Amino acid sequence: MSDKTSMSVWSYLLSSEARMTIIVPILIYNLTFWGVGAGAALIVTACYSALLELFSKRSGSLSIIALILVSGTIHYLYLHGYTLFGIDQESVFLSVGGSLSVIVVFGFYSMIGRPVVRTQAENALPRLMQLPVYGSPKYAQVWQEISLVWILAYAVKALLVIKFSRDMPDYADYFVFIGAWPLTLAMIAFSFYWPSFRWSSEASA
Repeated sequence: MSDKTSMSVWSYLLSSEARMTIIVPILIYNLTFWGVGAGAALIVTACYSALLELFSKRSGSLSIIALILVSGTIHYLYLHGYTLFGIDQESVFLSVGGSLSVIVVFGFYSMIGRPVVRTQAENALPRLMQLPVYGSPKYAQVWQEISLVWILAYAVKALLVIKFSRDMPDYADYFVFIGAWPLTLAMIAFSFYWPSFRWSSEASA
């Protein structure tokens, strides 16, 4: 990863957008979950997202929180006896449920022409909207490409976690970990690198 890309990723993770739409809702959900329960965690996080969307000056604040809500709903159903693909190990179930959340939310926002990564990137880095390519079909296409890669990556992750948890159950938690923060950080880095590569290659051509 180039220094420029690393700085961009780091600046995004430290931005107010990342704090409000990723860090704070994750803390709210997890603290409420461990203190009160899954049902209350969903309600409190949903209320936070509603207030954030109501008072936020930027659009799209709900997309990332929607991931937490969808994933939390899947976890809530698991705790009440519902399972997916015959999975009975909680960590594996949550990993697969998180992947399904990404697939559903990213797919929905891509279909309505508002890719999640594009919205978050523009909110955190307004200078993107000053680029010469901004507003062009190529600009929109690149963000759709990134969204598709996220969907495919998490679909593959879910399939691999299911396969490895069945074939090597003693190592299931290792596979779950690799598909958690390491994969997310890798995808965020890709989301910053790919637009620069695509737009620069287009300019060179």
